Amino acid sequence: MARSEPDRRLAEYEAALDAAGDPVAVLQLLAQGREARAQPGDEPLEVAFAATPVADAEALPAAVWVALRHGDVKASVAALLGASRTEFVIGEHEELDATYRLRTIEERRVLPDVGVLQMQMAALLDIPWDVVAMLCEWGPDDPRTQQEIDALLDARCEPHSGGAVRPGRLEMTADELAALLQLTPEQGKLLNTLVRQADVTITA
Repeated sequence: MARSEPDRRLAEYEAALDAAGDPVAVLQLLAQGREARAQPGDEPLEVAFAATPVADAEALPAAVWVALRHGDVKASVAALLGASRTEFVIGEHEELDATYRLRTIEERRVLPDVGVLQMQMAALLDIPWDVVAMLCEWGPDDPRTQQEIDALLDARCEPHSGGAVRPGRLEMTADELAALLQLTPEQGKLLNTLVRQADVTITA
């Protein structure tokens, strides 16, 4: 039995909702990655997101960023639906108005504005829009996606470990370090040789 037009349109709408899942999941990775690189004293990222203008569209609100950073795809799509302006016509029917005239009533449902979210995210993170769109096409399960996200964000933000504050800088001479570590005279000479030949950085 052939599908009716409303059934076909409803199936198309459900397919569009499902298709939003993967790009939203990628945008979640971007939001989470940026949150992990937040600097002390920075403006809250949800505030910065809501204040980021989007060409030819109304900027999405802070609640969308908050949903993205929590990493729940369904919740993120729901938040996006709540703020989206794009509508999809499921079907239409005629009914009598108060003056007994027939008028056509369209049944509409909101579509997630993934394109607007991509543009707003790109503007906030200073990443070219086409790069963000490419990442969304790759999807969250492609190993290239997380690698590229890390590279893009590391190039734009001071990398942190879990958003932790970086420790202060400590400088000391090779002799002071040798004394602190109680190195033997031979080990101290080797340390002095290393320091003369290169800048030595000791990391945790």
